[in-house]
Amino acid sequence: MQRTPFRLSICLLPIAATLIAACDQEAAPVPDDLLAGDQQFVAVPRASSDDVVQARSALTTGPGAMGVQPGENNFYLAIRKDVLDQPWFLSGYLKQGQDRIPYVELPFFTLGTRVVSFKVQNDKLFVFDASGQRTASAVIDPPNVLEAYPVIDLPDFNRLRNADRYVVIDPSAGLNPFGITSDLFEDQPQRGLSPQGAAGDIRLRVGIAFMQNFRQLADGVTFDEIFTGDIAGVDPAPFTVWGTLGLTFRRYSVGDGFKPTPAPVDPLYFTTGGRLIPDSGVYNASYATPVKWNFHPGMSPVKVYVGAGATRAQADFPNVDVLGAFKRGIEGWNDVFGFRVFEAVFVQDDAIRDDDKTFVLVDYPGSGMPYAFADFRSNPINGETRGASVFFSGIFFSTFDYLADDPPAGGSPASLVPAGRAPSKAQALPARLPLVGWAGMAARPACVYPAHAGAAGAGLAHALAKPGPGALTASQKNANYIQHAITHEFGHILGLRHNFAGSLEPPTSSVMDYTHEEIDAHAPGPGPYDVEAVRYLYGLSATLPTHPFCTDSDVPFSPLCQRNDWGADPLFDNKAPVYNLLVSLILDGVVPADDPDYGWWTDWYLNGVLAFARDPGTVDPAERTAAVTIAFDRMGAPMSAADLASPAVVARANVLAEQVLRRIALDDPSLRGDMNIDVSDPDVVALVAAQAGRMLRNEDGVRPPPLRRTAVDVLAKLQSDSALLELAASRDAIQAALAGGQIPTAERPFIEDILARAERALTPYFN
Repeated sequence: MQRTPFRLSICLLPIAATLIAACDQEAAPVPDDLLAGDQQFVAVPRASSDDVVQARSALTTGPGAMGVQPGENNFYLAIRKDVLDQPWFLSGYLKQGQDRIPYVELPFFTLGTRVVSFKVQNDKLFVFDASGQRTASAVIDPPNVLEAYPVIDLPDFNRLRNADRYVVIDPSAGLNPFGITSDLFEDQPQRGLSPQGAAGDIRLRVGIAFMQNFRQLADGVTFDEIFTGDIAGVDPAPFTVWGTLGLTFRRYSVGDGFKPTPAPVDPLYFTTGGRLIPDSGVYNASYATPVKWNFHPGMSPVKVYVGAGATRAQADFPNVDVLGAFKRGIEGWNDVFGFRVFEAVFVQDDAIRDDDKTFVLVDYPGSGMPYAFADFRSNPINGETRGASVFFSGIFFSTFDYLADDPPAGGSPASLVPAGRAPSKAQALPARLPLVGWAGMAARPACVYPAHAGAAGAGLAHALAKPGPGALTASQKNANYIQHAITHEFGHILGLRHNFAGSLEPPTSSVMDYTHEEIDAHAPGPGPYDVEAVRYLYGLSATLPTHPFCTDSDVPFSPLCQRNDWGADPLFDNKAPVYNLLVSLILDGVVPADDPDYGWWTDWYLNGVLAFARDPGTVDPAERTAAVTIAFDRMGAPMSAADLASPAVVARANVLAEQVLRRIALDDPSLRGDMNIDVSDPDVVALVAAQAGRMLRNEDGVRPPPLRRTAVDVLAKLQSDSALLELAASRDAIQAALAGGQIPTAERPFIEDILARAERALTPYFN
């Protein structure tokens, strides 16, 4: 995936100085009974001014407004002194965010959970990390300051009974350690402390912040900070970002009977993240604990609040059981446990729930963000999950336009590619999605599951994906597809990482794989791998999963561990048939060679085929060499007599042949897909060299000079004995053709140039 610089923009900079000054206000008159409840956290009313009101208005009603309504609840925060040195959970959330270059709305993201304590010094309240993840030894245990808030002296508050038991701070005037971070689109095996402990790549300088929405929880408090700030040192500069940061303080606790699961050898599960190993001086990312809930028989199920978008979708698609799909995707995991762990609760609002709730935000009809993702909030010390959320884009429902009734038993689709409908790629994901981090915490969703806003034609998928038995109607498949996506996200919430080897056991052994909508529609629930993995994680079985497993970190190193493939032998079951079909559609003129849909699709499958040629040793050697033959398809030299008889086919074949040669050896690795290593198998290199040599010598008489120049460059880049011999043989053949008068006069300058290029590549050949 190519990465592009991330830019954010808003419009409040001209009034920044006014806003900062306006927020520095005295407290409003304090009610006499403010401390009557002896709470640990108390919101102290704070006065506002016309300037602050105007600032709020600009944030909420101006151009590009977020839609948040801060109300009249700006406040100071009083904390009881006797709880300062006790451990607390601190959770952060990006509840709203926007930029304007390009215009992107950022949905709800969990930033993480830290274990913290407080200390007052130098008129500030310091928030320290208390997890012990940075403890090097009994002597070296450096304090990790996450935030520092100014202590406020409020005469009206001080006159209250018991006021001396509290310290009052301004939560909007701390260090505000915001940062901009990415890349979102990566599975993160370690969700705790990183070696750098950074909140983001770029520091955000906060210009204004004010507090809103203070709420008491059963074991703590939660509130929001509306902020805006600017980023310098980027182009264009400066520009600003705004958003809503949710903060929650809850008393530290461990669930009754909770027992961490020992980390297995294979990275099957998300973990708490690495830490310094005491008395070793070593940071170890594997010194971690798998993440899981405190689930046990007889428990009250965790209520999962599903937002109103699901109900809106149900109303728009009355023939699809949308609500049932959400319910089954959530509660289907109960069967794996053998007792109820989740209960779906449909609500008629789109509210972001507090830290003590688990919920699904359904963005329907939605903003168009083409993905779903899961977040969970876990104790960084022992891995106990305390809550979770899922963002689910409305684009998933667009697949309803493409999934069709299964053909009857023994039947076949009428057409591989329906007229006027090209195989469409997944909705494009931005190269980098900007995220706001805070105090060493940054969004790390369990995955970013892409929504496909147009699957390949139903006929193509039926013919090639071979989803398995069971004729389903389009409505059933649509519901199953939604169920599959929700089941996938709740698999992450339970602690499972991706398993891209699931498809090696057709249709798939794991709902944690990325396959194809047709396969998803026939495999909506947990697969046999998922059952085994969850039961081991939660202590219901002592046996690790026996099914094949690989995850995101394995993708660059094995063609058998790829996203969006299918089949026990994905080269011959998936990559080769689709690639060959698409090449034929282009060569035979069914679609233009430069058609953007087919061009993308062919490029994707070319990379998928060549991944097998690049394999470092995970597949049979015969598949590595077969991949080269498949990649050249009908374009390889010599072409068939039938294709040579058509000048139009020849012209298209030469365009694709040059693309294949370049993709094998010359293109930047970033264009090669997930597997971008060079070909290394000597037999593979020899096959590539042989094809390049035949094209360079123009053995079938139809290869134009640009393609032949590319062939020289490929032979030079391969740096192998076989390529050297092909290059030398080609030079000799071209010299002989020129000397024998076999080259027409008009072509001689071009052929002489090719000969000179080959001579330069041979003098010397090896670098």
